[in-house]
Amino acid sequence: MNNASASSSGKEETAKVLLMGRAGTGKTSMRSIIFANYLARETTRLHPTNQVEHSHLRFLGNMTLSLWDCGGQDV
Repeated sequence: MNNASASSSGKEETAKVLLMGRAGTGKTSMRSIIFANYLARETTRLHPTNQVEHSHLRFLGNMTLSLWDCGGQDV
């Protein structure tokens, strides 16, 4: 995907992101730090993900991310 051409054309881009890994490795914490502006110390209050959490996030202006955060029990 070429972000430069997407920005110049004003076209909406969509990307899918899948977070998978073992339980307790920080997938939800990473998502919260990057996309919800959490500080690392604030992630201790997050609860483990059960099954799957799906969200749509606006990213870099003209991009929408379809983010799937899978709980570690699914791996």
